[in-house]
Amino acid sequence: MNTDPLSGRRVNGTALGDFRPLPLASDDQAQAARAEAEALLAQANRMHRQAKEEADRTVTAARTEAQRLRDEARAETERRAKRDDSFDTWAARAVIAGAVGLTASGEYSLARMVGFDGAVAWLLPFVIDVYVIQAFRRHRDIVPAIGLTITANVIYHLADAGLFGLSPAGRPAWWLIALVASVASLILWRMHQMVTPPKASRESRKRRRSESQQAPVESPRESESVPVSLSPPPAPQPSRESAPEPSRESARESESTPAPKPRESKPRHRKTAKRESARKVAPIGDIDRETDALIALMRERGDAEKVGLGDAKRITGKADATAARRLSAARSQYRRETTTDQQTGN
Repeated sequence: MNTDPLSGRRVNGTALGDFRPLPLASDDQAQAARAEAEALLAQANRMHRQAKEEADRTVTAARTEAQRLRDEARAETERRAKRDDSFDTWAARAVIAGAVGLTASGEYSLARMVGFDGAVAWLLPFVIDVYVIQAFRRHRDIVPAIGLTITANVIYHLADAGLFGLSPAGRPAWWLIALVASVASLILWRMHQMVTPPKASRESRKRRRSESQQAPVESPRESESVPVSLSPPPAPQPSRESAPEPSRESARESESTPAPKPRESKPRHRKTAKRESARKVAPIGDIDRETDALIALMRERGDAEKVGLGDAKRITGKADATAARRLSAARSQYRRETTTDQQTGN
């Protein structure tokens, strides 16, 4: 026997007792729990934000420190390189000044020994040393220039010791005087050869003028050959009505007489005047490529004057006159580009 759950009655002889539902939380407790959960979530978000900000600050500080160290290392490297370059420059200048002073003293004394007046004797070491400096700058005549300074100083010191070029009376020999007197003229000739391209011959000048001008373009109408027929124009045929009938005798004569062979008309071609230059003109692309190669060599050496005629002949593979023109054009373009770069940098 069962009991109804609402009334508590017995069902099948068993007492089930009263029904008691589970207690539920009140609204105040639910709101308090919700508020506590929100507070914990806000605290967690705040801690996450603080941790992220701290991590960002740490990374930023580390990057700033690394950049500062790199800048300091770069600045130190640049200062060291600048100091080394300055040292090398001044060391080279000091060596040059010392060498010029030592050699100039012997050359001055040699000029005085052979009879030059003291007011002009200093010009001998001056021209010799300027020649040596120009030879180093242009990478030409280096061996002759150094050999000249060595020879002048060796001759003076041997002569000063009485071992060479002096008579028993202590006077310089005539050939020594002539040798020293010709030094300035020889240097003048060598300087002219260094700073001036070689003089072109008349044929080379003509070649230069022909190269500077473009090859004339031949008109297609002039180059085409027009056949001309030399055969006479056909005679007008008389009409049948006006032409008289030939007699029998004339017909027989015409049959017995062989007909002349017709003259073949051969087309004669009109002569075309072809204008050709004295020599083949180099393509514009070759000239530009050779000029660019010379400019690149000037940039590599740091100065337009350090590239000479020998370099131009080696790069272009042309004769002296053509190589000199390429070299002059390359120097002009290099100076213009250098001036433009300096103005842009300023």
